[in-house]
Amino acid sequence: MANKHTGTNRQSGFTIVELLIVIVVIGILAAITIVAYSGITNRANAANAIATAENVSKKAEAYNADGTLGYPASYSALTGAATTASYFISGSGITLATTAMVAAPASPSTVNFWKCGTNGTTTAPTTLAGITIVTGNNIGYWNYPTSAVLFDQAGIVSGFIGTFPIACFVSTT
Repeated sequence: MANKHTGTNRQSGFTIVELLIVIVVIGILAAITIVAYSGITNRANAANAIATAENVSKKAEAYNADGTLGYPASYSALTGAATTASYFISGSGITLATTAMVAAPASPSTVNFWKCGTNGTTTAPTTLAGITIVTGNNIGYWNYPTSAVLFDQAGIVSGFIGTFPIACFVSTT
């Protein structure tokens, strides 16, 4: 039996509607992937920032526990310590922000080192140099999911020591 040619020329392929549907589906999947990736990145950065702040806080506690040293007056007291000291922090991997953080830092391993203490009078210190008795440290880090600074604390960072009020200021070294 011979094929009859009907005079219509039908070509096989995809219609424009089918192609548009595929493009829309790919776009939706790409948008979902980008949102999920952003959330994963924020959680990873937050975990890194928390771990860094906790490490610095533990080193400040070790500095205090070492004997007559008290709490460190600056971050450099930890980075400049002997490498055999239990509170030594190597300079690599942690960035010190010398001003209070107001936006997400370039690296999640960035911290603020706050010197907290009193001046031995009933008037609170008004400057970093005004703190003569260091009672603790606040370690500030950026919380990526909430876009805010949170603190890990070492020692006494607020309230009073007897009748002496405590104040905290960002250490620049």
